Amino acid sequence: MASKQIPIPIPLDRWFNNIKYVEELRSILDSDAFQTASCILKEAAGPSYSSLAQSAENNNLRHAWFAGYRDAFSDLMKLTKLPIDKQPQIDEWTHISNP
Repeated sequence: MASKQIPIPIPLDRWFNNIKYVEELRSILDSDAFQTASCILKEAAGPSYSSLAQSAENNNLRHAWFAGYRDAFSDLMKLTKLPIDKQPQIDEWTHISNP
């Protein structure tokens, strides 16, 4: 059986070097369809009274599943915010023109 090649993770610097990717992901995450889908998934995965009444093992798995959803959505949102050193520098005095 051939071993599967595991891809090397892309460094975050490479992601943040392409502003277009950051803006495109932000627009996707801000869309109503994505917001609705993420809320439905988080609500379905979250603990409930009936899940607490189950065995401790099932309850622990349910909490771990819920935490995974929360972390994934939070990490995606982090990819839409440029680090301070990557943010475009705004020249505050360009609105003043010299006569």
